[in-house]
Amino acid sequence: MLALGLLFILGAAAVTAGAIYDGGESASFELFGQTIGTTISGVFMAGFATMLVFILGIWMLMSSMSRGRRKRLERKETKARQRESVSQIEQERAQLRAENEQLQERLAREGRPAAATDSDTGTAMRPSDETTTGPTTTDGRPTTTDGNDRVVDHTTDLTSREEDRAASTSARHREI
Repeated sequence: MLALGLLFILGAAAVTAGAIYDGGESASFELFGQTIGTTISGVFMAGFATMLVFILGIWMLMSSMSRGRRKRLERKETKARQRESVSQIEQERAQLRAENEQLQERLAREGRPAAATDSDTGTAMRPSDETTTGPTTTDGRPTTTDGNDRVVDHTTDLTSREEDRAASTSARHREI
C-alpha cells in the first residue's frame, strides 16, 4: 500500500511538472460567463487548485462525521454509566433499607425502643430533629443537644459582636 501511494505521488508530480514546463500554448476558458485567456499550465493550475479545495471539503466532511460519531458514542457511554450508577445506588438503598428493618426488628425483640423515623423519607431522625422539651437557658429559651448528647446553649457560644448581629437579625424577623 505504501509503495503504491508513493508511485501515485511520483506520477502526479511528473504530470504537474510536464504541464507547467510544456504548457506554454495559449488557451482560454469560460467561467461564469467570462472568457479568461491563459496558458495550458494556467488551466492545469486552476484545476489543481479546484481539486485541493474539493479534497479539503471532503476532509472537513469526514472529520465532522467522525467527531459526531465519537460524541454520540461518548454520550451513549455516559448514559450507560449513569444508568449503572443509579441502579447501583438503588441496590445499595434497598440493601440499607432491609438492613435498617432487620435492626429495628432486633431492637423490638430486645425490648428497646427504636429510633424515631421521619415518616416522609423513612430515615432515622437525630435527637436535634425531634421536638422535645428539655433544659432551658436562664432566660427561658430552650437549649438543644448536638449529636454527642452535649447540651448547647447558643448564647454563651457567641461573642459580643455575634450576639449584637443575632439580636438585630432576630429583631428584623419579628418586624416582618
